[in-house]
Amino acid sequence: MRLRNLGQKLKGLLKQGLTPKELALSISIAVLIGVFPIYGTTTFILAFLALRLRLNLPIMIAVSYVLTPAQILLIIPFARVGEFLFGFETLGMDMESLQNAYADGILEVFSQYSGRLVLAVGGWMIVTIPIAVLLYVILFQIFRAIKSSRKTAVNNMSSEI
Repeated sequence: MRLRNLGQKLKGLLKQGLTPKELALSISIAVLIGVFPIYGTTTFILAFLALRLRLNLPIMIAVSYVLTPAQILLIIPFARVGEFLFGFETLGMDMESLQNAYADGILEVFSQYSGRLVLAVGGWMIVTIPIAVLLYVILFQIFRAIKSSRKTAVNNMSSEI
């Protein structure tokens, strides 16, 4: 009995969030969170938002996983944007400086670079939120056009029969 309930819940989760508005919002939020500069947090954040907003979790997770390389590559640029915007000095974040910090111990790494993650989050907010809003508007228009063209095609087929 419990297995059937689990199956029904999974089907509901897969069917959830399929209107043009919800699909556009799901993908936009997934792109926004998918490049969040703190690695390892995106799946939890996306699951929370998808369940809370009743969006399409499978699509959001898939988009997030596709963006994982971009997430890793964008951590330093987001930190640089944060340093620039908030007036901090540029801190060396190349392989040599990271290795030297690790040689001094993990606490040294955290003390040197934890502030840069906060700056990276600030840079991420400034850069990605406007992009996500623009992406939402574009995707909503695309999905709405696809839905209306499908409706027209179905109506044409039913009138021919």
